[in-house]
Amino acid sequence: MVRSERGDEVPTAAALAWAAHAFEVGSNVTGVRKLTGGTSSAMHVMSLEDRDGHHHRAVLRQWINEPDQRGAECVRRESHILHQLESTNIVAPRVLGHDAEGTESAYPSLLMTFLDGHVELSPRDPDDWIAQMAAMLARINEAYVDAPTAESWLDRDALVVPEWAEDASLWGDALSLVEDEPPATALCFIHHDYQQFNLLWHRGVLRSVVDWVWASTGPAEMDVAHCRLNLSLLYSTDYAERFRSQYLAASGRSLAPWWDVAGLLVYLPGWDDFLQKQAGTRKIVDLQGMRGRVEATLRLAMSRL
Repeated sequence: MVRSERGDEVPTAAALAWAAHAFEVGSNVTGVRKLTGGTSSAMHVMSLEDRDGHHHRAVLRQWINEPDQRGAECVRRESHILHQLESTNIVAPRVLGHDAEGTESAYPSLLMTFLDGHVELSPRDPDDWIAQMAAMLARINEAYVDAPTAESWLDRDALVVPEWAEDASLWGDALSLVEDEPPATALCFIHHDYQQFNLLWHRGVLRSVVDWVWASTGPAEMDVAHCRLNLSLLYSTDYAERFRSQYLAASGRSLAPWWDVAGLLVYLPGWDDFLQKQAGTRKIVDLQGMRGRVEATLRLAMSRL
């Protein structure tokens, strides 16, 4: 009998049967635990027993809130990326099975290996934590992976100077800047959602990176800016600045400030609703101070133009 370790709703019987078969013919799912933080898909850790009685864990990702075509595209895209990452020095999940159309598993589904580690949101040594994150991103951006062209998450039609701005002219200048096309820059492999919720740590060491569905070919600046935005939201402008400095040292790249400004403006349509959901009980998000921290980081980004 399948049990939910936290009383959460479990995947459908069809999904469990498909996952067991995809893992190994003759295996059975014995337990399911929902993972904290997923916003675009449902993520569950599955306990399995193989036909020889050995116990294993795997991760089932299902796109239950997306139209079928979009969900299928996401499954195929992440599966493609994960297969290629196996030949790099980046530790990421391996694909155990995929059902892009959801024909057997009820929804577009991807079954992956379970990676030991935890999301670290309260580091004992912030300097080392930031340095390891920057070094890992530099490795990702150096990897050779065939990936789709990156799509910008900046919705220009939704951009207005926020009512809460302490320095409205700063935001106005930033909005004017991104009305122009971005400067030409070198392209590389990017994670395209590189931030603390997608990094797994073990005993103070950054071991692996997850959630590769948006991985793309694009400017390294996109990854750096996105991580800096997240660090500003949850921690401080100082953390965001330290990450930039550490990345520059680890990668040897230069960073065009246009992308940094654009990455910070992605925040404007509103992130308040899902950040606490992603953090769960691991960290209380200071929503009140968030806006001021982003504005301070934006001011520094604009000063580099």
